[in-house]
Amino acid sequence: MNLSKVVVLLIGGCALALPACGSSSTPATQPASSASTNTTPIPTATPAPTATATPASSATAVATSLDPCQLVTASEASSLAGTTYTAGVEGTTSGGGKTCVYGGATTHVFEVILAVASDASTAQADWAQEEGQVQSDLQQGLAAAQSAGVTVNFNINDVSNVSGADMAAVGTFSVSISGVSIGGTAIYLLKGPTFVAFSDLEVGGTPPSTSAMEAQAGTTLGRV
Repeated sequence: MNLSKVVVLLIGGCALALPACGSSSTPATQPASSASTNTTPIPTATPAPTATATPASSATAVATSLDPCQLVTASEASSLAGTTYTAGVEGTTSGGGKTCVYGGATTHVFEVILAVASDASTAQADWAQEEGQVQSDLQQGLAAAQSAGVTVNFNINDVSNVSGADMAAVGTFSVSISGVSIGGTAIYLLKGPTFVAFSDLEVGGTPPSTSAMEAQAGTTLGRV
């Protein structure tokens, strides 16, 4: 899973579009010293957000019986997003990852991503390998945003207080376009060979706090 693509899609697409590991691998994240910057171009119009799972690798995830809609239930997603969801819409990526989207094409889009690597050491190696790519993509996005005269507040941090996680990171972003506020919160988790990410995008609303996402992460990982 290439978290650098997450960063670009997250901000540039005005949707927390977390690329589900078409690969079995995991996302890369910024090193523990957080990265805070203004990044990537912003569209001139404010589209209704859609959550998309875009495979970032040609590698293949291994099969799993885990259900992403059960890792974060409709009730739990509703509580985090401050709205009411019914059943999530399940999907897959070309590499075999699984997705669950609540509220697709609304102003409250919540997405869960699930992918399983062949083994834990492969997952951890891929997580570390992508850190450098994230740094590069953030710098490119910053230059693009500056040239467009748009300021995006973006932050991603490794965290160590998520129960059950071998690795974890949280990300937030916010921007105002034509007077409309757009914001989101996402969390990326690794437990053994299993990668899970979930995110909430809010247009004109307030996304969940990172502490709320971290609390849910502990519950979610207990189901893995």
